[in-house]
Amino acid sequence: MSYAAVSANAAVNAITVLRVIITKLQKVIHATCRLTFCQLTGSQIVMQSTMKLVWRYTLSSLIDVVAVAMMFPMIALFLNDQRLSPALVGIYAAVPFCALLANLPFVSLAMRRFGFVRMFRLGLFLSTLGIVVSVASREYMILCFGAALVGIGAAYRWTALEALIAWSAPLDRLGATTGAYQSLVAAAYVIGPFLVPLFGLSLNSAGLVAAILALAAWLPIIPGNKNLDIAFPNKQSSQHETGFLPLLPLAALGCIGGVFEVGLNVLGPVQAERLGAMTGDSAMILTGVIALASLVVQYPIGWLADRVGINLIAQLLCGALFLSLLIVPVAYHVPLAIWLAGVIWGGAGGAIYTLTMIRVGTSHRGQSLAIPTVVAAYTVGGAFAPAIGGLGLSITNNWGLFLALGPMLLILWLLVRIRQPLPADSFGVEEKVQVHADT
Repeated sequence: MSYAAVSANAAVNAITVLRVIITKLQKVIHATCRLTFCQLTGSQIVMQSTMKLVWRYTLSSLIDVVAVAMMFPMIALFLNDQRLSPALVGIYAAVPFCALLANLPFVSLAMRRFGFVRMFRLGLFLSTLGIVVSVASREYMILCFGAALVGIGAAYRWTALEALIAWSAPLDRLGATTGAYQSLVAAAYVIGPFLVPLFGLSLNSAGLVAAILALAAWLPIIPGNKNLDIAFPNKQSSQHETGFLPLLPLAALGCIGGVFEVGLNVLGPVQAERLGAMTGDSAMILTGVIALASLVVQYPIGWLADRVGINLIAQLLCGALFLSLLIVPVAYHVPLAIWLAGVIWGGAGGAIYTLTMIRVGTSHRGQSLAIPTVVAAYTVGGAFAPAIGGLGLSITNNWGLFLALGPMLLILWLLVRIRQPLPADSFGVEEKVQVHADT
């Protein structure tokens, strides 16, 4: 088949995939808006208008996430097929996370100096550029440069959108709104990789689809001339803005979410194989189970947090995570136990991150350091959990995860309890943060 025919076929596949993704995401966004804001009246119409603009930025971010989640695992597999050393492949996989973490210290300053909209657009531009660079080359160093651009972009796009969701949603529906948003993000990360086998995409055609998606991510935020931003209070609270220490409980809670939702995505299949509970490709299914559990629980947990508060739910979820580490050794005799543990890791880990963002929206409104702190803690937890857990597995296959992550979970939970930023009902005094949509 000629190169022109291959290119034409890839273009047709790309357009088909793009149409399916845009249609599905639009339906989900519209359904979510109706679900979350179906009872607005009177003065709440202004909030509804603002949130519609927020959901536009959400749709933009979701399209970008689908492109990244689809393209970068394929590039990693391509590098592996080129017989590069596992160390070089691992470095490539780590580049986006390192770039993200390196830029988080500057996010708070950028948030206040440039505002959310310009910060989001900067992040989306860098991510789009990184995807295009990654599609255009197969050279290792250029691919790493593209991955770094995506990581830097994520630092600004991710934190800007998280802040908009946490600080613009009405307090009485903050849990449901945050849960709906996190469900959409989890769905986007699930959809991306599945597009490849679903449409039979090669690396070239997947790259074309990713590039088109990256450009399409700009469409939801282009129409109209409305601008959305948050005006911070003039006087900063010295209790919360003087440094990291007052945010330590928040960071600890976010780190717990990263350890179990992200970290055990890597280590879970390894643990299952070492226990003999499953072998080969079947062990990779556990990763899908963890992701699916996270997707399913996000909205129900947010809805429940609106009604019973955050603290009780967080305690129960951390207790479930601790018990899951005790369940793992049972899988040596009862393989079903590892599946149960995977469901808890994904469900409880993802729910704890959602609760952390709800806490940001209730007791840390307008505090520009809060969102970057949570994102950094979540990322660090996801990055270090495989290393710490792997060290435990090198000591003992059965009890390695418990010995490594059990004490870590207890220490983090003690840090969460050192200084409670919220009363028992989970809602603190609302900061005077103005969320506005200007025309």
